[in-house]
Formats: sequence, C-alpha cells, structure tokens
Amino acid sequence: MWHGVRELSGRAGRRSDRMLRNRRNRAPALVPLLRALILAFGKAVKGSFGGLFLLCRLVGGLLWGLAFAAAPAAAQDTFAIAATPLPKPYELPDGVTWAGGLALTSADPRLGGISGMGVGLVPAETEGGVRMLAVTDSGSLLSGDLLFETEPSIMLTGLQPRTLRVEQLTDARTGLRARQAESLATWQQRLAFGFEANHRVGVMHRGTKISNLPVPVALRGLSAKKQGVEALATLPDGSLLAISEGVEREGGLRAWIYDGQDDDWRILVYEWDQSFAPTGADVTPDGRFLVVSERKFVSMREPLSNRLMVVPVEDITANSRLTPRKIIDLDPILGAVANVESVAILPTADPAEFLILVATDNNYITMLPTMIAALLWRP
Repeated sequence: MWHGVRELSGRAGRRSDRMLRNRRNRAPALVPLLRALILAFGKAVKGSFGGLFLLCRLVGGLLWGLAFAAAPAAAQDTFAIAATPLPKPYELPDGVTWAGGLALTSADPRLGGISGMGVGLVPAETEGGVRMLAVTDSGSLLSGDLLFETEPSIMLTGLQPRTLRVEQLTDARTGLRARQAESLATWQQRLAFGFEANHRVGVMHRGTKISNLPVPVALRGLSAKKQGVEALATLPDGSLLAISEGVEREGGLRAWIYDGQDDDWRILVYEWDQSFAPTGADVTPDGRFLVVSERKFVSMREPLSNRLMVVPVEDITANSRLTPRKIIDLDPILGAVANVESVAILPTADPAEFLILVATDNNYITMLPTMIAALLWRP
C-alpha cells in the first residue's frame, strides 16, 4: 500500500529530493516513480507551491484523485462561501505553534455539519492549493482547496476558488442517501466513513456509492444513535482503526482494528475519563503517533470543551488498552461553542514537525461558522 507524499515547507529553496519522502517513510524504492509523477503533473504539484508538494494515491493503476476530480459535471454542484481569518491565540503550549485558521460562512444551508476531514489526499485544482475533503452529517462530500503561505512560516490563509463542491454519498445496495456520516479516513486507497444511527463503516466505490464493511459485533443492533464510530484512522500496517463515542468496555471505550481479512474486528480499549469522548483521528505521516480529537458535552445549557490527545501507534494492538495524553486544549483557540469533530495531519519539510488541522461541526446552526484551524506540532 502506497500512502503518497504530502509535504509543506517553509523553505522554497529546499532540494526536491529531500521532499520526495513516502508519507510513512516506508517505500524509498518509489522515489523514481514520484519524480516521474512530479514531472508529469508539474503544473499541479510543483513550481507554484513555494515548497508545497502533493501527490495523490494510486488506485488500481489509475490516479484515483484525478478520476475523482474528473467526475461528470452533472453529478457535482458548488456553492459560494466566505473565509475569514481566525485570530491568533494569545498563548499556546510548548511544542505547538499557530499556523492560521478560517471561519467559513455561506448563505447556502449545505455548509455545516462537518464530521470528518481529509487533507492532501487528492490533487488540488487551484494553483498553490491543498485539496480538502470533508464529509457531513447529511451525507454530503464537500471538497475545496486550502491555501497556505510558506514564507516566512507555514500559514493557512484562505480557501479557493471561494466555493465548495458538494456530492452526495449513496448506499450501494439500496441507492438511498447515506446519511449520518461521522468520520473519514483512507483505507486500501479508498475513502472510508464511519456512520452513526445505522452503525457501520463503509467504503466508497464506483463514484460516491458506499459499500459496508463487516459490522463489529458490539455495533450490531446498537440502539443508541450517537455512540458509534466517531474516530476512524488508517494505521501504518494498512489496518483500519475505529474508536466508538460511547460503547463502553472495561471502564473505557470500545475500539476495533480491521485488516480486511476477517469477518469481524479485533477489539481493544480506549481509556475514557467519563467526560471527553473521541470525535476524530489521524496518524502522523511518520506512522509514530495517533492524534485524537476529543469533545466534552454535558448539555445544551453548558459550553462545549475540546482537546487534542495523542497515543503512540506502537501501543495499538488487539486486546491492548490505549492511554492517551493531552497535546492541547482547543477552547482558547476556537471558543466555548466550537464542536470539533475532525482532525487531519500533513507532513512538513522538518520530519520532527507536523501540521495538524481541525474542523468544527456547527450542526447546521447558521449563526455559527464552520472553523478550520491549523497548528504546527513538534512531539
């Protein structure tokens, strides 16, 4: 499995050979192929990025990202948005640096409900952009290009071309709208989604049609609508990790690993303080850390609280117990009404530093913006 290359650099003059690293640093033999792809798609990925490089994943010998971007126009729709910069936080913990943020608003009611996000998975359509994919509670797949400045430092500055493309996820078996998507990841070079209400994990095939993976036993017939898979991430060995929002096991939350070989998922436990629950996850490009967004919700009368946690990937095995530690409280950055449900991570030219992006779900409350914040993190 090839995880692609996605790099951000603050030094435009850095040699490209140093930037042609596999996302997990696992396939040095692919460097000649990467060079060929950069030459073939130079206008899309090189020369105008100021040190930013992006290559999409290969699927079945085809550039899946280009196939996705070239879907028939009739199947796609767009709507206009406005992007306003977020203010810089007054103070951040050691190891974390502000890298910009955006508050997105639109007169179109389809903006909102973002519950899963991936960044840099497919080629951008805008010069200098990085493609963002986001899935919503209503089963829409949104896409647009995030813009970054790279000098004097990495900074998220905008979204172009000030529109978002929207496509509808549908169930491959019934043809009905696939609603209540709560998480997004890539698995076996395709997009995978976690769904609540009808609890399951599905994989996108044939356009935007969703085919279900085997359902973990604990989710079969689960009556609670909002206790299912909220965090989904692909591990360096290619297996899929899913963490529940509220299915309890041994004093923690139930989590699962799926390798595509068996009919069921292997079980593990994510430690839980009975207050904060996972809402999103991604693995750092070097494969060492799982970063998890967590949210505390008490009632509609009390403010929300959000934070980022980290777990060493080497701890994630069947029957293990994961003990996350805190990276940062997000409340001083995003405020008390923010509802963080998505996290995505990009590499930088410095292998010891990662760019973390988080996105909020406004639950389609139009008076609340959809926020995207970027943080440089040095573990």
